[in-house]
Amino acid sequence: MADSVTRGLIPLGTVHPYSELPKATEAWIREHFFSIPQNARPDWDDLPQFAQFFTTYLINSFDLIASPGMQRFSPGAHCFCPICSWMIAAPNLQARKVTGKHKSYADRLMVDAIAQLAIEQQVTLEETDIAAWIEQPPQREPAALVAYGRDLFLRMQGVAEGPAILALWRRFAWTPQGSPKPNFRLTVKVILQAEQQLATAILAMKG
Repeated sequence: MADSVTRGLIPLGTVHPYSELPKATEAWIREHFFSIPQNARPDWDDLPQFAQFFTTYLINSFDLIASPGMQRFSPGAHCFCPICSWMIAAPNLQARKVTGKHKSYADRLMVDAIAQLAIEQQVTLEETDIAAWIEQPPQREPAALVAYGRDLFLRMQGVAEGPAILALWRRFAWTPQGSPKPNFRLTVKVILQAEQQLATAILAMKG
């Protein structure tokens, strides 16, 4: 996608307003459908929802820069001296940074998700109690998984919560030391197991 912006396949004038991005994304996918690896290719009938979902990935993860300027490049990032490196055009899609504000909003999403899960178990919990509960290590990662899983349904409708979703992702897909877990793969089973674990714990609170 970033390369397509650079080469003009996706005009910046069309995709820069995020309100138009789902339509631009769907048009691009339809045009390049058979260039997408088969194991990553959505069903043709699902393209509108897939485009909405992919759009939220772009919005959550990147800023679209019309004139990104130049950046220094070194093959393998082995040395950035004037001899071993040179200037190249910076990418139009630049990764968004997760700030403290985004992390706080991720906390809010987790509280909302667990509050809804509690309602589904017919258990009433105060938000302050939920916030304290999910800060405890046994609940922290499962709560992030549940919040992330519920957000996936909203993303198919084009709802993007921004880098807060990246903050959620890092709470279960990254190690406590701050690096991605090797070979981690998110599956429906993992999310459902987390939801069941928390639902059982919530029911235990009911007594």
